[in-house]
Amino acid sequence: MKQADIIIFGGQSNMQGQSETLLPGSVVKNAFEYKFLTDTAVPLADPVGENILCDKKEGYPIEKDTKLQKWLNDHALGAACYGNTNLVPSFCRAYTEKSGNTALAVHCAKGSTTIAQWLKGTDGYEALITKARSAVRFIEKEYTVRKVFFVWLQGESDAIEGNGKEYYKQKLCELNESLKKDLSTDRFCIIRVGRFTNDERDDEIINAQSEICRENSDFLMLTEEAVELNKISEFMNPYVGGHYSARGLERLGRLSGEALGKEV
Repeated sequence: MKQADIIIFGGQSNMQGQSETLLPGSVVKNAFEYKFLTDTAVPLADPVGENILCDKKEGYPIEKDTKLQKWLNDHALGAACYGNTNLVPSFCRAYTEKSGNTALAVHCAKGSTTIAQWLKGTDGYEALITKARSAVRFIEKEYTVRKVFFVWLQGESDAIEGNGKEYYKQKLCELNESLKKDLSTDRFCIIRVGRFTNDERDDEIINAQSEICRENSDFLMLTEEAVELNKISEFMNPYVGGHYSARGLERLGRLSGEALGKEV
């Protein structure tokens, strides 16, 4: 039977997708996106993700006149905002080209979330687990699942709240242990967060992510490039502070996908 890798993309707004435009792009060869609401796998291309309510029913998109706080209260998972570019296609394009493996992308992100809102027992975690398990069941009809990877881009909200390094590392370990138990994940992969508060609070989260990857072999650092992209205007969303542009997300995706492709 053919083999496929499942790659789950978790985190907050930069993983959900908060870019300024939809760049022209082709369908990613040898990769698919799992859609929970229709229980289907579709050719992978921007825009990605699904708007899923806390009761796991179909939600509504973020548009220009959307009341953001209400949307956040209603939803457990969100699609790329305004239907714009997200990092998932560029990640999977680089990953499949580098590794030669088939990939099934499972997008499970939502903006303005702290890490605590992704731990076991929360709406975010339960939605993520439900969607990922459905993806496994779906793909196993035609493929043997070779590896399950979790890719994490999150931490801006924890910096805003002033959560410290040791706290954040502890929560990363809790999330990893839950994912290993509930999804049999093989690796917790980190796209190290960029700067959002632009003070020492960012350093706490950045250092936590760097240290956990050095100390615990369950964790794999994919790229530290986000902090460098913060300094380059073309890679930042000109309309929403602290968020990457479409080109920035594509770059983060490519660097991260190449790194994981080399690892496997």
